[in-house]
Amino acid sequence: MARRMGLLLIVSVAVGLFGFSYALAQDTTSGKGNKQEEPQEQIRLEMAKDLLKKQEELNRREEQLQAKEGQLRALEQQIQGKIDELKRTQLKLEELIKMRDDLEAKNVTNLSKAYAAMPPAEAAARLKTMDRATALRILMAMKTKNSSKILSNLDPQTAAQISEQLAKRQME
Repeated sequence: MARRMGLLLIVSVAVGLFGFSYALAQDTTSGKGNKQEEPQEQIRLEMAKDLLKKQEELNRREEQLQAKEGQLRALEQQIQGKIDELKRTQLKLEELIKMRDDLEAKNVTNLSKAYAAMPPAEAAARLKTMDRATALRILMAMKTKNSSKILSNLDPQTAAQISEQLAKRQME
């Protein structure tokens, strides 16, 4: 915008000079004065034409920039829409993960009650064959009295390994 104003000022000055030189040429009575003024007037005319061309080029560039700015704004809105959609999806996923964790915790609690109700030897035999992480979660959900009875029915090496893992998890 400042360029446009600056060029308009220059064009105005050029046109003013052109008009002044034209009036000066009309006032001079000698043919020699007119001949000297003609090349200067031609130069002024060329300068005015160049300024107008430059102004048109600047106007064209400004229109292009405005069009690109509009495109960028539209892209920004699209990107913001995608970000909002991703945030909503993330919230849904977090809710689903929480639901899964809650269900898993409930299942572990139910399993721990079932294993606590079993005879310790039978519970130990079953825990020994299952995944170690699952067995640890079940034992951690039990009361210490019940888990200690089951651990005492495991072979010493397995009982020691599970006890170490239980201690580490309880520290976390």
